[in-house]
Amino acid sequence: MAEAEADPGQAQDWLNQAERLLLQPDQGSSASRLRRAREALIQAQRLGTSPATIEALGQASGLHALAEALTRAGLNQAAEHCRQLARASLPAGAAAEVTLDALNRWLYPRCLRRYQRDILEGRPVVLELEGVTHHLQHCRADTDRNHLLLRRSQDQSLWWMVSGECAEGYPLLPQPLRAASAADARAGEGAGQGAVVRAGNANFAHFLWNELDPLLRLLASGHSLELLQDSDTVLDLGQLEGITRVEPEQLAQRSSVRLGSTLVSEQARATVLQTLAREAPDPPPPERPQPLILLGVRGPGRRELRNEVAYFQGLIAALTQQFQRPLILLDGFTYQHNNQRQVQAQQREQDCTARVQEIIEACPQAQLESLSGLGFAAWLQRSEGVRFYVTHEGTMQHKLGWLRPQIPGLCLVGSPHARAIATWHRQQCEGAGLLFTLPTDLYAQDPATATTADAELHNQPFQITNIQRAIALSMDLIRSQLEIPISRDSATA
Repeated sequence: MAEAEADPGQAQDWLNQAERLLLQPDQGSSASRLRRAREALIQAQRLGTSPATIEALGQASGLHALAEALTRAGLNQAAEHCRQLARASLPAGAAAEVTLDALNRWLYPRCLRRYQRDILEGRPVVLELEGVTHHLQHCRADTDRNHLLLRRSQDQSLWWMVSGECAEGYPLLPQPLRAASAADARAGEGAGQGAVVRAGNANFAHFLWNELDPLLRLLASGHSLELLQDSDTVLDLGQLEGITRVEPEQLAQRSSVRLGSTLVSEQARATVLQTLAREAPDPPPPERPQPLILLGVRGPGRRELRNEVAYFQGLIAALTQQFQRPLILLDGFTYQHNNQRQVQAQQREQDCTARVQEIIEACPQAQLESLSGLGFAAWLQRSEGVRFYVTHEGTMQHKLGWLRPQIPGLCLVGSPHARAIATWHRQQCEGAGLLFTLPTDLYAQDPATATTADAELHNQPFQITNIQRAIALSMDLIRSQLEIPISRDSATA
């Protein structure tokens, strides 16, 4: 094969690709990343990259791997020191931190983007857009996103860039920039002070999935954080050592930033569980039997199961017969710290509780207990010992699926993409257990209207078309997970 002519631009592209594969945790399996990185380095060398540059990248990669091992061992300060050494070892020009991809890079597995850490620590942030260099002047976090005030180097004009949303980890996205006003020019006047972290999504699942882990990672590496908490759903962040809560007035004077993640880590889950355990009320009476199964009742509204009562009535009858009248928990609406007095939350709880009561009245021979209307601490206490659950997608599944992922479950998803949706739920949680779905031909969604947005199609109410078959498949699945032989084909894992 003829030797390629030196091409610094292409060589740098291949080197940047190798660096991403070696140092970023979301680039596929280890074997795949190493194979692709080796191929990229071969191309970079053929196009003129020096052996010394490739050796420096290899050293950085080794230090990064050591940092990950130290993190898993709980040696967080040593891990952070290795990461700093890895950054210092990078060859000059390797993946220069001026592209969106570089600034969006995760510093931990699906946790804490590079630009967020740089803003928090007061480091320069430089971004190249369409060949023009921009320097960060200021960052302002609102309740949903980060707003970056950028100064364009060629004419010193100011422009706003807006990050993506919470569920995406607040990435920087390609977009037309918005011209800043004269008043915006004063936004960076307090930049000499450290940035305030803003956190506290109003939904506990987003807090657990998208916000808590980066805070814990930074605290474990020795950082102290000044933080504005918008909502306390399941955890007052001021309880964590190293966090000082500040008042909203601070945001008018200083930079602020939201830190993102897209993974429910074991550490985040353990932190919430430990906190809620301290809030638990008096335990249930000792004569209360251990619950066997939790059934999640969605009630009326979005993604409603039209014949929910009939399905659960039949399933409860089968469970009562199969397991000699076990204690079955009926889940519904669970209150967070922040919504116990909200009218909308109270109405939702009343609707769910009414549906739960309807099921209880339809099953007089069963041993049932309602959890609807409890707070999270009491809910966790009462559901302790559950060995299987049947519930709906979304927040209802996250309560057990993300807080107690070792418990297998069945997710009722009326969408034709049910399997993909259930798989997605598992992929968001470290250590997730089995999550099954019923065959999609058992469901029929309400027809969408002409005005129904594509994003809302999977939220249409639905019904089970063959309740007896659905109950039989559900029971086969439950028996299989509770180590009782099954008699027919089961649902899909």
